[in-house]
Amino acid sequence: MQLETDRLILRPLQANDVDDLIPYHSDPESVRYIPWEVRSRDDVVDWLTKAVTFDRFRPAEIGLLFAIVEKSSGQVIGQLNTKLIDEPNNTANIGYILNPVFRGKGFVNEAMIAVLDRLFHAEKVHRVVADIDIRNDESVRVVERLGFRREATYIENDFLKGEWCSMYLYALLSREWPAN
Repeated sequence: MQLETDRLILRPLQANDVDDLIPYHSDPESVRYIPWEVRSRDDVVDWLTKAVTFDRFRPAEIGLLFAIVEKSSGQVIGQLNTKLIDEPNNTANIGYILNPVFRGKGFVNEAMIAVLDRLFHAEKVHRVVADIDIRNDESVRVVERLGFRREATYIENDFLKGEWCSMYLYALLSREWPAN
C-alpha cells in the first residue's frame, strides 16, 4: 500500500532504506519516548528484515509500517505505524518517529492526515488512539492539532528505559475527522 501527499510518499519500508533510518534509529533523543533502544547499523539491518513485512492492516496481522519519504529528495525521513488493536470495536493505534533534521516542518502532520484519511475512509476504522509519554510535548501538539482528544492520563503505567513513565491516551473518532 502506498499513500501520497503534496510533499510525501508513504510506502512500505524496504531493505535498502537502512542508511536513511540510521540517523534517527541511532539518536538517543529521537528514541527517548519509544520502547526500543538506540540501534546500531547492524541492529537496523536486523530490524528491517522484520519491518518490511509490516504491510497488512487486518486483524491478527502485524500492522502497517510506512516509510515517510520526502518526494523532493527521495529520502526516508521517518516512519509511521498503525495497527488494528481492537477488532470488535474497530479501533486502531497510530505512532511515528521522524529524523530530527526534518522536525518542525509539518511532515508528521501531513503524513498523519494521509494515514487517518485511509483509516477512516478505506479501512472504515471507528476510532484511532495514540499513547504518548506525557513528557513528549511535540507529539502532544501534533495529535491535538489533528483534533485528537485527551481521554486519560495513566500515571507511571510504563517502565521504559529504566524509569516509570506516565502516558496520555488520545483518541479520535471517525465522525470527528474533518474530512467526514
